[in-house]
Amino acid sequence: MEENENVEVNETPINDGASENNEKNGSKKALIIGIVVVVIVAIVLFNIFGNTKGKAKGVVKDFVKAMNSLNAKKMMSCVDPYGAQVFSELDEEDYEDFWDEYKDYLKSDDYEDFKEEYEEEKDDQLDDLQDMFDEQKEEIKDDDIDYSVKIKEFKSVKKVGKNLYKVKAKISMQYDDDKDSKTMEFYVMKKGLSCYIVGGDYSSLL
Repeated sequence: MEENENVEVNETPINDGASENNEKNGSKKALIIGIVVVVIVAIVLFNIFGNTKGKAKGVVKDFVKAMNSLNAKKMMSCVDPYGAQVFSELDEEDYEDFWDEYKDYLKSDDYEDFKEEYEEEKDDQLDDLQDMFDEQKEEIKDDDIDYSVKIKEFKSVKKVGKNLYKVKAKISMQYDDDKDSKTMEFYVMKKGLSCYIVGGDYSSLL
């Protein structure tokens, strides 16, 4: 008996339905991944551009915490010395020009001179401040003194110029039996993704 050479062979893949389902599942995954990426980008952009007020409050919190622990290095890490130098030269009506003044200052000879002097002296000044804090710590420990500096509440955060914010916070302070609570103003500069204190009426904390 001869083989029938004219028998037609069905070349249609038997898993055609499965392939179609795989393509649909792949499209769904790509869509979900795309949505997730968009959400992540939105969160990052919000943190960079929309959360400056939160960061301004954050650096004030860190500054007050450093005062509470009497840690000079942490306290000074919250301050931008060059921004503070510019801010100290401005009147209140000029705060809106702060950022332009700051950028101009960074290009000036005055900045180079101050930077050189600051870099030479900052370690000694920091050591002197920490020595003063350490003496206070010893006094607190030896005399069993109740000491604390805390933020009771934030009153407001207001933008007063480009990259410059005024943070008003109610601060409670205790040293032994002396207790006080007052509202203080901190001026905070936004620089890149971070915020730094450049001025305010917080001298009573020092």
